Amino acid sequence: ETNGKDPYSYNQICGLGGGDHHGTLTQYYPFRHQQGENLDIEHLKEVVAFLNDSVETFIGFNCKFDFRFLEKEGVDFSDKKLIDVIVMARLIEPAETAEAMFTQMSLTSVGTRHYGIEAVQYDIDTKLELRKKKWDKDYSLSPPTFLGPYCEKDVELTTRLYNDCLKKILKSNQTNLYEMQCDLTKVLFNTERRGIAVDRQYAEEAQQKVLKRLTEVEQEILNISGRIKWRDDIPPTSVEHDLEKEFNILSPLQVGKVFNSIGIESPIKTAKGADSWNEEALININHPIAGLLRQYRTLEKLRSTYIEPYTQTNIMRTAFCNWGTSTGRLSSRDPNLQNIPRNHFKMEGVSLTDEEAENMYLKIKSLFASKGISVPDSISKEVLETWAFVGDESYDDSDDNQIAIRRLFVARPDYQLVSFDYSQMEVRVFLSYFLNEVTEAMLKKQDVDFHTEAAKLAFGITEDDKRFKEFRQMAKAITFGTIYGIGNKKLAEQLGVSPTEAGAYKRQYFGAMKGSKKFFDGATKKIEQWGFVKNRYGRVYKLPKAVAYKAVNYLVQGTSADILSERMIEIDKYLADKQSNILLQVHDEIICEIHNSELDTIPFVIKSLLETNSLDIPLVVDMEICSPSWASKKDFDIPTEYMEEDDYLEYLDK
Repeated sequence: ETNGKDPYSYNQICGLGGGDHHGTLTQYYPFRHQQGENLDIEHLKEVVAFLNDSVETFIGFNCKFDFRFLEKEGVDFSDKKLIDVIVMARLIEPAETAEAMFTQMSLTSVGTRHYGIEAVQYDIDTKLELRKKKWDKDYSLSPPTFLGPYCEKDVELTTRLYNDCLKKILKSNQTNLYEMQCDLTKVLFNTERRGIAVDRQYAEEAQQKVLKRLTEVEQEILNISGRIKWRDDIPPTSVEHDLEKEFNILSPLQVGKVFNSIGIESPIKTAKGADSWNEEALININHPIAGLLRQYRTLEKLRSTYIEPYTQTNIMRTAFCNWGTSTGRLSSRDPNLQNIPRNHFKMEGVSLTDEEAENMYLKIKSLFASKGISVPDSISKEVLETWAFVGDESYDDSDDNQIAIRRLFVARPDYQLVSFDYSQMEVRVFLSYFLNEVTEAMLKKQDVDFHTEAAKLAFGITEDDKRFKEFRQMAKAITFGTIYGIGNKKLAEQLGVSPTEAGAYKRQYFGAMKGSKKFFDGATKKIEQWGFVKNRYGRVYKLPKAVAYKAVNYLVQGTSADILSERMIEIDKYLADKQSNILLQVHDEIICEIHNSELDTIPFVIKSLLETNSLDIPLVVDMEICSPSWASKKDFDIPTEYMEEDDYLEYLDK
């Protein structure tokens, strides 16, 4: 139990509860409660010494959080096994339930699902009392006589879940996967501790640029709408306050009134029949104010979510969750560093040529098609220019009118950031599920575009055909549509054809990609017959028959995730006695910081470790150096002459 949630700041343990894994003993040791009787702080040192000397395995629920506070007190976890019961619960809960509940993975939520509300009533009652007495932000405000029994009940519930989940893991033959997840928890524990360096000066500069651009966009919106800025400092009763003219740009209700007043109706309705002003609605309104509103919302989110928090820290740490998704993919939170925008953003108005406007329209159409959202047949150049503030991944560090969120992340002194990114990983894993002469030959090629090869196979077309790009995009949409389990209607929206035509293209694709239809049908049939499928690592996915079409997605995405987990464990072992470190994992990519003294060898070993796997699936990893930040990447392949001269930094500078 702690006096706050940040183990990297001044927050500390106020008390420690523990027990044995048989559930025969629980105890609570109070040390820093602000009322009631505490043990002498010297006894905490004795507890730490006991944990270091006598305990080999630590079990906890969402244990990295607790263990981070223990580490702060001096517990050394370097040679300990860490077992996270929240991960065990994820392995045995039904996949669809887990998917719906992935934000509800607290001990209380999991305990309720397994044992009913009565098993967690103690938690509900205690939290209510903590809120009533305003102790909920700082548990040290409560006395040990109140908090101690609560903490011991948490230990008892965690113990009960541990033993029951372990039995089910053994019964479902997921023991090897469970052991791998224990190892991964340790890797993530190490990775989180390190964190990634932040360029605070850039964060402050970017914040000022965004604030300036927000003011400019706001003024454009007000000019078009004929309204004035909504102000908190003018009371509603003031003669200066005009209720008809005020406009809070971030208020959907006021947005609706303003749009209606200038003759704009939303083409999208909410479930209750009201006008919707979401992104889908805005792209279907061919008026500059709609594009400016979307720009304002995006800039405000960049400011509040991605920039302002980074002006306050030199090191940003996230919490990686190997229980956050039902497929097995890692998720990231507090903050989510897997959701950092790749694109740069323009901080001034954009003027487009006719050709640029056409390309912008195609870009928007492709973006929204991937979301299953239809786009009007035409959008005026004036409107397209309001959407053109989102650039591509080609960030130019010398352009003062650009910002990139990934530019915030930099290497520490004497280090370089290196990105290792799997090339078309999920497609390769997908093909590995139905190996034949054709797919095996494709997988063995180092430099192959699978969507190009699929288009040639499925549609009998060559690369010099005028419609080749169209058919390649079609093959790509069908491949990922199969992986993600989308139906003909959604596929039709992505392809811009009728559902009947989409179905015909899909059948043609399946016919040419020998084995793909059998794999898809076999996976759905297993769900219908048995209620579950297993991926290549033995991870069990229990799905209801109604969503059997999702089985392929679970198998492909889950296997891909488990490969990367397996590889991260091996990389962590390799780096154990090195100065270089793993910093981030972003789905099919990992970011490492490589010490300058190790640049000649370590990146190439990491690349080799990533391209190896226990399933023998041929994988290809692109290696890039990120200099001066994560936003700027270039191929990392040191020429022989620089290797011989042992002067890698000279090469990197060039």
